[in-house]
Amino acid sequence: MKPEGECFDATWRARAALRPCSIRDVEAFVTAHYLGRRPGVVTLVLRIDIDDVPKGMIVFALPPRETHRRYGGLTWELARLYLVDALPKNAETWVIGAALRYIKRTRPDVLYIVSYADPSVNHDGTIYKAANFKQDGRTDDERKTPRFDYVDAETGKHYSRKSHVGDRPVVRRARISKFRYVMSLVRPTPRTDS
Repeated sequence: MKPEGECFDATWRARAALRPCSIRDVEAFVTAHYLGRRPGVVTLVLRIDIDDVPKGMIVFALPPRETHRRYGGLTWELARLYLVDALPKNAETWVIGAALRYIKRTRPDVLYIVSYADPSVNHDGTIYKAANFKQDGRTDDERKTPRFDYVDAETGKHYSRKSHVGDRPVVRRARISKFRYVMSLVRPTPRTDS
């Protein structure tokens, strides 16, 4: 439960630090995240500490390869963000901003960050909007045919491919398209009028 009315203000920010680490160092946070698993190809993991005590993580990964073409340069995905509930309401926005500043400083070759908000779990992208990401459509905007997930009839576990399920009985469900958000890390070139 978030502290009522409290904000991640200057006092909180003075106590906070983002520290690079390995994905193994934040395994408990990865498991606590609603997806419960690591992303495919992890590029950067930052742990969020308050008073030197781990309180969450932000994980970046390589997105699908067509994403680089879509944005015209090296793009990373903000793939996982998890903070303990005891942190104030705007802590996520601060963490995203601090992580983007870290990437700009340490990885100038990364030009864009993309992330997704999944409406099937009531995510609408509020934290991305608060962090000045721009909404860039939905994941299935360009698809000609709908995508489906396969749900194990006994356990309720979701699978993206029927081949992952095996011989267990499954229910085929239409996949809900996610909202896509993008942040450019490229500084605009100043105009020089002649």
